[in-house]
Amino acid sequence: MAAKHSRHIALTEPLIAYVEAQVAKGEYTCISEVVRTALRQMIERDEAKAARGLTSPEATSDRA
Repeated sequence: MAAKHSRHIALTEPLIAYVEAQVAKGEYTCISEVVRTALRQMIERDEAKAARGLTSPEATSDRA
């Protein structure tokens, strides 16, 4: 899948090591795929919480 827009993100060293290990193990083909998968899972989690009526400002705040 070709990206429509390129974005640059900053990751901590532990996160870089993790995503690079996932790619090296063959779990994913590239770092972008790891990030996209993580974002999709976050979206699914948030949608499930919303469906259960558990969405609150704290639950959707930025967790940097």
